[in-house]
Amino acid sequence: MISDLHALFYFLMVMPIVVLIGLLLRWHDKDLHRIRYLLFLSGLLFVVRICLIPFEGSIGVMPYLKDDVIFYSLLALFGVLFTILYVRWVECTTLKEIGWERRELKKNFLYGMGAYIPLLGFIPLIVILTGLELSFAITWEKLVLAVGFGLVLGGFYEETMFRGIIQMHLRTSTSPQKTIFFTAFIFTATHIGYLPFTGYGVFYVFVFAMGLLLSLLRERVGLVASTILHGGIVFLFILGI
Repeated sequence: MISDLHALFYFLMVMPIVVLIGLLLRWHDKDLHRIRYLLFLSGLLFVVRICLIPFEGSIGVMPYLKDDVIFYSLLALFGVLFTILYVRWVECTTLKEIGWERRELKKNFLYGMGAYIPLLGFIPLIVILTGLELSFAITWEKLVLAVGFGLVLGGFYEETMFRGIIQMHLRTSTSPQKTIFFTAFIFTATHIGYLPFTGYGVFYVFVFAMGLLLSLLRERVGLVASTILHGGIVFLFILGI
């Protein structure tokens, strides 16, 4: 089992930041200053991600993650706890109100799976422009990483925060079309510096296109559909590199 204990200092860096910004957001009047609130929340999500970069040598940074089972298991647990506490403590609502409900599961599944087709079409372009090598050499460490980072963080944590909360707030103050665009823009912006600027920025083009598709699924179908797409794509991507 591969593990670098140095990476665990990440949590010591992030925890005080999360608590401080969480307090600011909890005390903020979302109805009067919604844009400022969204900027604070987007900044928090960006900081949580950007703090991973100092540990690049021990954990890797997307799309070059290392198979550190301990770190990414703890990161997945952190993501779940962070999401649940944020929804309950800051948003003062429930996961069901955010969009986690069992209504029309078959429709969500079919649309979520169907949306894989356009995104998988990006893979040859990414490989050509970046020289990324696909191996599909699956080990149990990589499988744990794919589940924790792809399904838990990509699926549950990011979809709840971006398509659940941010998109929900944007929807109350702008049109559906602008909501989809701005949510995708914020989603892409929080990846800046975390993804490599190689291949003419193809990773960011991919993330923005995925963000648009995820927001469209959330708007037209449901949060479960966007989660099926997001978690599954990241899961397959990790297994393939």
